[in-house]
Amino acid sequence: MLRGRLELPLDGRLISISGGPFDAMPQGARGLCLEARAARLAEAEWQLDVPDFGLPDEAGLRAVLTQMLTEMRAAPDDAFHIGCKAGLGRTGTAMACLAILAGAAEGDPVAWLRAAYNAEAIETPAQEEFVRRFAR
Repeated sequence: MLRGRLELPLDGRLISISGGPFDAMPQGARGLCLEARAARLAEAEWQLDVPDFGLPDEAGLRAVLTQMLTEMRAAPDDAFHIGCKAGLGRTGTAMACLAILAGAAEGDPVAWLRAAYNAEAIETPAQEEFVRRFAR
């Protein structure tokens, strides 16, 4: 079950990114998998293992999100997906950081992501702090 969809403004276009469990990735989407035990892991174009309720390696996350942004600019009509196990904590953290790198998260990036994607996204105080620190 998808948890939501983020319409990310990027270079004057809206890029659609679905979020939820990685195993719910829509067919044909290009995906970032954050769950090492996902049944559909082999379909991931990008992978970054993050423990459930945990935090990603910041350098690793920046690298994978930079690659995604490059592909989004090159193929803005493609479908993209970010997913973990439930599609809220790790997925929300990655989506917020992607929006920061794209220059789209205005004001508080946590509040921005919750309004734009899913009100329950970014589940732990440590994830909230990670996103706010990533924005600096």
